[in-house]
Amino acid sequence: MEINKKALETLKKMGIQKSVTTKNMYFVDGNDPDSVCFEAFNKLKDSIVDEKISEEIVEYLEEDLRNEVKVTKLLKVRPYA
Repeated sequence: MEINKKALETLKKMGIQKSVTTKNMYFVDGNDPDSVCFEAFNKLKDSIVDEKISEEIVEYLEEDLRNEVKVTKLLKVRPYA
């Protein structure tokens, strides 16, 4: 999952420094690509909120962040046999 530079700068101004980078990787369960992307996006938001929460950050996550994030690759990982 990639986050563009504009979003990173905005998050840094809000005090988010550690939980988000240009490229982020999340492991999620799902049966179809849409649900996997949805779960990964929720994990991204959770990691931001875990670092710092404010009204401004919550508003940005709900209204603007989805337009600044791009899922670049999905991989199916099989459990060990």
